[in-house]
Amino acid sequence: MASLVERCIETPEFLEEVDWNSPEILNCLVKYSKTSLLHYYIWAMISTWVSRNYRKDGDCYDMDDITDIDDTLTAYDIPHQSFESYCSLKVPDEDDDPSDDFYNWHLSQKEAFYEMWEKMTEEVFYLLFGNRAFLLKFNLAVSQYLQTGVVRIPLSFTDKKGVIKRQHVPTWVKKAVYCRDRARCVFCNKDLSGILCTDRRSHYDHIVPLNLWGINDPCNLQLLCDTCNLQKSGGQAETGFLYSVWWETDNS
Repeated sequence: MASLVERCIETPEFLEEVDWNSPEILNCLVKYSKTSLLHYYIWAMISTWVSRNYRKDGDCYDMDDITDIDDTLTAYDIPHQSFESYCSLKVPDEDDDPSDDFYNWHLSQKEAFYEMWEKMTEEVFYLLFGNRAFLLKFNLAVSQYLQTGVVRIPLSFTDKKGVIKRQHVPTWVKKAVYCRDRARCVFCNKDLSGILCTDRRSHYDHIVPLNLWGINDPCNLQLLCDTCNLQKSGGQAETGFLYSVWWETDNS
């Protein structure tokens, strides 16, 4: 599912699958929310493309594929009717096409599938929030989409240029970004933990600056040191690709 979402962002038109008229989604653009815009995007991609695949290619799902889906629902502890049970209780109809059984089972268990996709959304978010290369692509795609004027951002949250105003970054957002970036500047890898050097200040920088149609969302923030924050300024959309290793290699 994470790979699916990564591929989708390469086609910015897929952003149209997001319900931009939803007050909750509009809220994600202008001020920090624990259910981020990335959550909504992941959900839209999974629910749209998987259900579309079920409808178009349901006859391509063999018993191994169906068993995997059934087992996933069970692993998530989601109440549902198994495919085997559905087929055994189905009233025979001479007009029925057996190849439609999987899709019809999916429709009959729609709420269970929605719950499964919601759980998958949380897990995919966990993976992609740690992938700054993806976050850069995602936020650039969102900024380009916002520039089209299709999304009506409340005027109270925009400046004279029409871009989103800066908001105070909540402590919970800072903790999440600080933890993800492992207390290091994402460009130069400088230690910002304050354990050894107390004169280093952490900056929570917008990957896509607000003046370039960036958003106030946790997935658009990164940790920078004073020097790198000054050099990046508000005219560039970029991130760093340095990641801390879990252990140092040696010859032992």
